[in-house]
Amino acid sequence: MKLYSRPLSPYSSIVRCIAYYKKAPIKVVAPPPGFPIPEEFRAISPFNRIPVLITGSGLTIVEASVIAEYLEEHFPEPSLLPADSRDRAIVRMTTRIAELEVLAPVMELFEMFHRKSKDDARITKLFKQMEIGLTELEKFLSDGPYALGNEMTLADAWLTPTRFVFNNFRKVSGREDLLSDFPKFDAYQQLILQDSDLSLVWYEMSDGLKVFLKELEPA
Repeated sequence: MKLYSRPLSPYSSIVRCIAYYKKAPIKVVAPPPGFPIPEEFRAISPFNRIPVLITGSGLTIVEASVIAEYLEEHFPEPSLLPADSRDRAIVRMTTRIAELEVLAPVMELFEMFHRKSKDDARITKLFKQMEIGLTELEKFLSDGPYALGNEMTLADAWLTPTRFVFNNFRKVSGREDLLSDFPKFDAYQQLILQDSDLSLVWYEMSDGLKVFLKELEPA
């Protein structure tokens, strides 16, 4: 299997979390350099974005959530879903909230803060969406050692890169107290750093951010 991924990409990082935990035989490769990804990559991914997983049979799978489900089914042990149906529902709700209500608005806000002209109404709406998402996540989060209790789940794979982006996002947005109302989510960073697989992804993203920021420096 081959995974097209970049270290800083949160959606790619979700997949790497799962692959590392399951010790899946996946070769991680980079797409063509450049931002946005060069058009030539459409020959591999019609939507020209990552992550992309190429299976051993040659099937191309796109979208992090779909790749995550595929890896969980293809490599069922160790499982990232609890045995109990109620707990499975909580894991799935957590991943969807993280994806759609927190990570998605934050990533759009990153783009908007780097534009010369600001759409204040849209920015306000996105912050509200993100805050509602964080409020719901806070209800589910445990005190550890993982997001939802004693075992790593798919929730950790989604929440690790989601939590990572907030450190830089607080600086970009000028809202250093952004997580003050969400102490469990804020403290989740410490839980991440105590796990070998999750911390590996965290440090990969940290290195990726350093490279990205250096590329932004004026020549």
